[in-house]
Amino acid sequence: MDKEIYRLIYDLSPRFKRKTLGELLNEDKPYIIVNGKRHRIKKRELLKLKEIASEDLEIPIVLEVDASLESGTIKVSGKEAVKVVSKILGREYNPFSEEDVLYIYKPELRILRRELPTTTQLLFRLSMD
Repeated sequence: MDKEIYRLIYDLSPRFKRKTLGELLNEDKPYIIVNGKRHRIKKRELLKLKEIASEDLEIPIVLEVDASLESGTIKVSGKEAVKVVSKILGREYNPFSEEDVLYIYKPELRILRRELPTTTQLLFRLSMD
């Protein structure tokens, strides 16, 4: 039974190798591999990201839904990712802050996914406590 549950959880979590914004901007047909399949990235999104982030930004931006967090809370990690998400959502961002984690909520997730559908990826984490 435990193996079946583990397999289900494993299948829910996407597996991907990230690329930088700079790498994707240099590709004619930008893509990443998600769960063994090509996932096209829209050039328009890359150009939008180029305006607000460095070319070191890793794509996809991971939006982590963690069962240990309050319901509807999504975690964004990494200085560049926090900067991008803050700017897209119109939140205040301090470039001198050491803070590299941002928590957003379902209504903000909808806005973010509408603006960046191919450059963001939901990742589900279940706590096994």
